[in-house]
Amino acid sequence: MKRIKKEPVKKEVVKKEVEIFEYIRRRKAGKTLKVGVVLGTLVNGVIRVGWSKCNLKAGDKFAPAPGIAIAKQRSNLSHLTITPVPDCIKRQIRAFGGRCVRYFKDAKKLELP
Repeated sequence: MKRIKKEPVKKEVVKKEVEIFEYIRRRKAGKTLKVGVVLGTLVNGVIRVGWSKCNLKAGDKFAPAPGIAIAKQRSNLSHLTITPVPDCIKRQIRAFGGRCVRYFKDAKKLELP
């Protein structure tokens, strides 16, 4: 009987995610609504945080896909922030920065808006 030589199994390298996000939630009329998103990205060892929030008073409704896209755009421009961060989410952004530092262990610097 002829022996069949087994080929070694190729292991795939798992690439660590370079972004993390969480939703901004608010209570309105007894319900918890998603009203925005805070996103952190790791670029060249620097953690950059971006945000997006809808205006409930103007009747806006939050949509996750455009919200994440806006937060990504703002994280790429975090050092050139044109739109000031609303006071109501500053505390959540600072807390999220700490979460990003724990998540991206090889980061050298944190840039908050």
